[in-house]
Amino acid sequence: MKIAFVTTQSLLQPTLIGRIIPIANELSKKGNEVTVLIHEEQNSSPPSSPKKGEGLRIVSTGKNPFTRTDTGKKRQRGIRLAWTLCKNAVHAARALIQLRPEVIVIVKPLPENVFAVCLARIFLRKTKLVLDVDDFELFANVVSSLLERIMLHWSERMACRISSHIIVATPFLGDHMQAISSHTNITSLIPTGYSSSAPLMPNNLAHTILYIGSISKSSGHRVDMLPELLRDVRKEVHNAKLYIAGAGDDELMIKNRIAELGLTSAVTWFGRFTDSDISEIISQSTIIIDPIDDSIVNRAKSSFRTMLACAAGMPIITSNIGIRPFIIPKELHERFFAQTGDEQSYARICIEVLKNQLDNKETALLQHEANSYSTEATATMYYNCLV
Repeated sequence: MKIAFVTTQSLLQPTLIGRIIPIANELSKKGNEVTVLIHEEQNSSPPSSPKKGEGLRIVSTGKNPFTRTDTGKKRQRGIRLAWTLCKNAVHAARALIQLRPEVIVIVKPLPENVFAVCLARIFLRKTKLVLDVDDFELFANVVSSLLERIMLHWSERMACRISSHIIVATPFLGDHMQAISSHTNITSLIPTGYSSSAPLMPNNLAHTILYIGSISKSSGHRVDMLPELLRDVRKEVHNAKLYIAGAGDDELMIKNRIAELGLTSAVTWFGRFTDSDISEIISQSTIIIDPIDDSIVNRAKSSFRTMLACAAGMPIITSNIGIRPFIIPKELHERFFAQTGDEQSYARICIEVLKNQLDNKETALLQHEANSYSTEATATMYYNCLV
């Protein structure tokens, strides 16, 4: 089967790294001809890319509508933004028409790729359209004008209208997409899975708290809690360290606050990472932290950190929001869940877990749960939605 994923991200962005490329790889291993349409970075060549299989083809259809700076993303606006998105959409539509896939997967219902598919379907009437939703885009994106908000509303509803099947990463998104669709769409819940060919071996002696992922508060990640959280943990666990892997808009702000608290020497920055780096990152870490509040974004968002922690059999300190209680075994909810948006509650749970590590039974329980959401298992569910 010929399958095309239409995305609006580069190979360095989270949805491609954690969800789409692994799924596409597994589908290509099953003998499908898989193509992923991506963006390129505006101002630099990526230092490395996620591993992709021999049967997977990557095609660039344009540039990201932003550049990365030391203080975060510098986003295009107005006419320049509209021109970039339209140009990318036309390139993507042309690529789809040339590919003539049997199935097109719209990755995130955003104006650019939805418009591209609308153009391409004029020539591809028999192609099945599937929508993949892993975020509540209206809140997860930095929207700078009323027109941008209107376009996001349009693209979400249009994507529902033209798709025969909707794949969602969380139960909240399933309810939301059903509410705005005609209810004739088939909706399937497929969380963002994780599995690695390299062993994931946490370092239980290091007393290292790991934050891994986007360092952007605007997308729902309460990274602003990290400096004070580390300060409070070190009052009880004096050798505790913080390991931050990732990049984002608030990186400089976090570094400045850490310096103000005199904690620079207790923090290690890994920077942007790919799947091949994760084993090394985990080997230097004791627990993973996923600080969140009770926002719509966090109810909608799939939790990469939670899935990664389960796969590694290591503690994950987070809150009882969204898909997290479905992934983490009930027996460990009390040990792992802090009050949403409460830095002191997160610090207290971290201290308790650092002082009382998981036993072998609890580690095995986490890893057993992760097997249900491995990339191999989720790819099989995904394929069943495409046929």
